[in-house]
Amino acid sequence: MLPLPDVAETSPAVKAVFDEIVGFYALDRPPAVFRWMARDVGFLQSYWEATRQAFTDRALDRLMKEILALAASMTGKSDYGVDFHLREARRLGLSERALTETVEVVQLFNTVTKIADAFQLQPDFDPRPPRPG
Repeated sequence: MLPLPDVAETSPAVKAVFDEIVGFYALDRPPAVFRWMARDVGFLQSYWEATRQAFTDRALDRLMKEILALAASMTGKSDYGVDFHLREARRLGLSERALTETVEVVQLFNTVTKIADAFQLQPDFDPRPPRPG
């Protein structure tokens, strides 16, 4: 495991980003992945800006985006991502019933995808739905 920078020993620019991250996620310290990124302040700043923008409420609210991040982490088999996004989704109001439904959908469609990929099935439908009216 790589050693992570000590938050107290980082530059003012890194500390400013860390303060935003801690506030955004309601944590007592920045998550390890961001502390690792702090080795390169430009990388940390640009990644954090992209994260903030991606998780801004627009057509989808932040809880829905955390559920999507959880689903992606489950599909990618990332223990870190599952733990992180599950914590955030619960903090933002994800109920146990909604978590169960999320897991059901992820499991169901990961299975369908594996079947389709294993047998090299091609879409037999138009991916664009017909326009109403």
